[in-house]
Amino acid sequence: MANNVKKSAKSANALQKLIRGVIPVIVLFLVSVLLSGAIRSKTDKLEAVKTGMADLQGIKLAINHIDEVVKIITSAKDVGEAVNQLSNALNITSDQAKAIVHQPIGALVKSGQKKLDKQIAFLEKQIAEHRIDEREPIPDVNVVALELTKQPIRDRINLPGIVEPWVKFDIIAEVRGEVKEKRIEKGTPVKKGDIIAVLDTQDYEIARQAATATYDTALASKKRLEKLYKEQLTSRSQLDDITAQVEQYKAQLDSAALNLERCTIKSPISGIINNLYIEQGQYINVSDPIGEVLQMDKVKVIVGIPESDVSAVNDVTKFQVKLDALNGKIFKAEKHYLSKASDPQARLYNLELGIDNPDGEILPDMFARVDIVKQEVEDALSVPLYSIITLNNEQVVYVVNDDTVHARSVKTGIQEGWRIEITDGLHAGDHVIAIGHRSVSEGQTVNVIRTVSDMEELLN
Repeated sequence: MANNVKKSAKSANALQKLIRGVIPVIVLFLVSVLLSGAIRSKTDKLEAVKTGMADLQGIKLAINHIDEVVKIITSAKDVGEAVNQLSNALNITSDQAKAIVHQPIGALVKSGQKKLDKQIAFLEKQIAEHRIDEREPIPDVNVVALELTKQPIRDRINLPGIVEPWVKFDIIAEVRGEVKEKRIEKGTPVKKGDIIAVLDTQDYEIARQAATATYDTALASKKRLEKLYKEQLTSRSQLDDITAQVEQYKAQLDSAALNLERCTIKSPISGIINNLYIEQGQYINVSDPIGEVLQMDKVKVIVGIPESDVSAVNDVTKFQVKLDALNGKIFKAEKHYLSKASDPQARLYNLELGIDNPDGEILPDMFARVDIVKQEVEDALSVPLYSIITLNNEQVVYVVNDDTVHARSVKTGIQEGWRIEITDGLHAGDHVIAIGHRSVSEGQTVNVIRTVSDMEELLN
């Protein structure tokens, strides 16, 4: 006995969970079931309709007390006991209680209330007008409606791009010699003027000393001749010759000093040493590569613009760049330069965008997606592109009002993805048929099973 009680309670709980999860059943064919049989006279039909309506009202009452009804039905030993308990609990007739017991349990959920009220109202009208032979038209098309609200819409293009350093600088040797010191390793951040390496300076120090001695001697001779020239003891040509020699020796001295200075190889910009091609003890010649330094506190994104979009891009200064390598992170970018000539092979115009990169998280050669908004309307009405139908060379959408379909001729504007702007023909608050529109026509009655206000909900 205890096991039976436990099983009964378990079944009741399972049934209650099932009820709360079922999809509402539209009880529009209930009247035909309740009135089935051989009704031969109009009086008999009228009485049958009244009886059927009473049963519907009992079912409506059961919906309002669903938890109690489920408890009675699941705990009763048989149908008779369930009918008696329902009749007493809800203060209804036995016939009404029988109608409740014989209903599919899914028809008793509260979400069926609206359809049931509509059916009862229809029966009351039939009884009042003595039109019991007529039946309410039954919608044969289920549709989903989109309630229009004003939202921004943008005419945009999304193009691929490649990240490049803001400046890429190749460092080369300006003098030859042995690498005595290598002070920086690859990947090290540097500032402008930081020492990267030092070459052997002995030969260049000797050359500078010799040039200094020659210059000093020539300068002293020039001063002596200038004094003699003032005393008219030497000619002007001799003074001009020594002056020219002094300038020549000064140039040689400057060159020797510069070569000595070039033995200390410094970074020309602030950035990161991306590559370093020398080792200590290595002998290098003039123009040999020393390393590569990248300026990365700001980066460039290079994107090819099709010829058809060049005019629109000319007026755009702000962009959004998405980097998949950084988990789809989006960065703000500014226009730097749009090439005045296209690539001869791809026929694309290179657009350079600048992005601040203070943390250095953006790296060269990362793949980017550049979002370019060519036109934007802040308060636009839009519908799914597929909801527009062409009829008689006109663009038409179907609007539903009080379950009745109305065709509206519309004009369209810009498009964003699968959304298209409606510039004329619709108003905010209109309910556009977004699903099921190809199965309806003007004036047809439909069953709106769902209304959404966000177009993205149509994808769920």
